[in-house]
Amino acid sequence: MLFVLNSGAQFVRPAVTAMVPGITEKEDLSTANSLFSLSTFVNQVAGYGIGGIVVLALGVAVPFYYDSLTFLLAAAMLSLITGSLGAIPRGVHDPTSLSSDYVSFRQKFVQGLRFIRGSKFLIQLVIVGLVVNFFGAGIFALLAPYTKNVISGNAGTYGAILTTYSVGAVIGSVLVGKLQLRNYVGRMLFAGVIGQGLVIVGIGLTTVLFLALALSFAIGVLQTMVNVPMTVLVQTRVPGDMLARVFSSLVALLTIVAPVSSVLAGGLASSISIGGTF
Repeated sequence: MLFVLNSGAQFVRPAVTAMVPGITEKEDLSTANSLFSLSTFVNQVAGYGIGGIVVLALGVAVPFYYDSLTFLLAAAMLSLITGSLGAIPRGVHDPTSLSSDYVSFRQKFVQGLRFIRGSKFLIQLVIVGLVVNFFGAGIFALLAPYTKNVISGNAGTYGAILTTYSVGAVIGSVLVGKLQLRNYVGRMLFAGVIGQGLVIVGIGLTTVLFLALALSFAIGVLQTMVNVPMTVLVQTRVPGDMLARVFSSLVALLTIVAPVSSVLAGGLASSISIGGTF
């Protein structure tokens, strides 16, 4: 069921990210993406904070029930968006603009991969994203056992760690949105990646809850310094008629390492320790 749930989730992010440039001026892309990131993590603050408490009070089943209702609410809100905003712009990069012949999903997906392969910038971005995603997936795979075994916490503690991470991401989204991102995207991306690496070392060394909460907050701030610049870079470099295809291909390439990372991180943590794996 988790496989099906996450497979469906992959349709959302590329579609949303591809729509943003069509309704936003180029100079406002960083603010728009920061706002989208902000709304996402504000919801997570509430979800993680309430979820941990509800699990402790009512068990694990109830949060699944009320969470399912939020998806229905989201679907109802999406139905209010004008359909034309999701239309693919017609341009020289869009083969359907020159022909009315049907273009399959597979063909569009391959077109996205070819576009990435033909761009040195996108190839470099994929390499950076693969490295970050590989190690990031391993960290999150071990966060629950880290909470229980290293800092002697429970479901509420786990919810608190995820909540502070999301609060950090909210603040990071606001800060990134205030900056003139295009002037120093590369520096921000570099600082975000290096900063996350240093903070993760700190998480691996501590067994104190207060420090773990502070470091998870820092991870949230630094995460937006990586995600938002990467999104803006792609949106500004890829033509509108290719955005959805390129983002779909990028998501596929960047998430393919996650299951491998989770398995390896679990095995390594069993062999040495969770802190040592961090």
